[in-house]
Amino acid sequence: MMSTVNALKEKSLKVLLINILIALVGVALVGFGIAFNSAAMLGNDAVAILYDGVRSASGLPQSELGMTTNVVNYAIIILSLLINRKYINIGTFIYTIPMGTFVGIGSRFYQYMNLPNVLEWRILSSVCGSLMLFTGLGIFIAINIGLDPFTSLAMILKDKMKSQYRTAKIICDVTSLIIGFILGGKAGAVTVIAALIGGPCIQFASELFKKSVLMKIKIGEKNILQY
Repeated sequence: MMSTVNALKEKSLKVLLINILIALVGVALVGFGIAFNSAAMLGNDAVAILYDGVRSASGLPQSELGMTTNVVNYAIIILSLLINRKYINIGTFIYTIPMGTFVGIGSRFYQYMNLPNVLEWRILSSVCGSLMLFTGLGIFIAINIGLDPFTSLAMILKDKMKSQYRTAKIICDVTSLIIGFILGGKAGAVTVIAALIGGPCIQFASELFKKSVLMKIKIGEKNILQY
């Protein structure tokens, strides 16, 4: 009996570790996507505009975007904990703790490539950044290990307003966009594109990753540990 229990514990631990590693791949792609979009200066999604706005208002260079990302995310986690901590879980920290580091690495990698500062290259950088951002979010959602800080905040707002999640998400996005823009964050074509096609692209990436990867390694939705 004990051997069976130990075997189940080992299997659960193995699944947890695989989940965390896959989630980190998704977070890394999100971080690089934010960095590339910010460096290309053609806009970013609403949350990343807030990151960029705080960086700009603080007088920090582009290379410090990662540190700013950490500060904003930690502030949102603290706010969420003060209001309603039920949506803060292990996935929140898996998303938050390495995010700033990945954004910083992405920013430095973009600078290292030393791409020409012309519109064609900036557009290409934004396309790559958006693809990484949408794919990374899709992977993180597919692994179903928890919520990122902004999603946690949107869920809390949904509960407070007794409304649908999409309504709370729109309010959070618009608020992030306005605050970020006022602080100096760059809004542009990518901002509009992210608003129009971001949701469908993220959903497509999430479903494709589930079918092509998770099911093959037998980590389906029913097997993923919930927190």
